[in-house]
This record gives sequence, structure tokens and C-alpha cells, in this order.
Amino acid sequence: DGRPGAAGAALSTLRRGWIVPEQPVSVSPKTQDAVFRAVGRPGVVLITEGPTTRVRPLVEKERKNMQRFLPNVPIQVLATGHGADQVELHDLAKTLKRMKKTLTKQEVQAVDKRLNSLGSAKMPIPKGIDPYRARPDRKSMRGR
Repeated sequence: DGRPGAAGAALSTLRRGWIVPEQPVSVSPKTQDAVFRAVGRPGVVLITEGPTTRVRPLVEKERKNMQRFLPNVPIQVLATGHGADQVELHDLAKTLKRMKKTLTKQEVQAVDKRLNSLGSAKMPIPKGIDPYRARPDRKSMRGR
């Protein structure tokens, strides 16, 4: 699946024990690369969508942010794709399930609450029409 958000769709099939927000934690608006977050017994897992080299800065920024607030929680990174060192989308849930469990269920809830309380630093989507898709008014263009 080449469309953005495919990793998010694959993550939504995870069973209980995993807390996955609907929206990605960070997105590169220019390239549509995204980083999703899943919190579970193995700790925090950042799932990338897009070429590894392009997504690396997004992941590192997110990881640094989290390590500041969650000093003793393991943070792992999974890259989705077809290459070496990458996980296929249909194997994503299986891979997450196989990870070594280090946190208790209570700790998972506490970590998720902490991450949610931080909020996100990304800009909200503005209301109204998309200025890039708006059609220019031909009448006002006549005098130019």
C-alpha cells in the first residue's frame, strides 16, 4: 500500500494491551512521511512510514522528546516497507506481538497518560477551505 496512513490502518487491528492513537505523532507535510506511536507492554514503539533516510529526522526528534519525559521506558523504532530491516505491513501486528514485554499493564496506562498529557506540538488543521485547492476568481484577475 503506497497511500499515506496505511501503517495507521494496520495498527488499528492490534488487540487489547496496545494503545494506538488514530493520528500519526508527526508528519512531514512535504513528503507525507509519517511516524505512528504504539504503547504496549514492550514499551513505546515508533512505527515509521516512508523511506528510512527521509523519516529518520522525524523519528529522532520524537524519540528525544519521549526520552526526556519517559527516562526508563524502552523506545523502539520499526520501519514499515519491503526492504531489508523493514517490516511488511501485514506482519506489523505479529512483529509487535513478539516483542519482549518489559512493562506491566499499569505502567502501560501510566506511560500513555503521560504522553497524552504532553499533547502534541504540531499545528492543528485550519478550518475552512483549503487555500491551495481554492479556485481563483476569474473576474478579479481580469485587470491584471
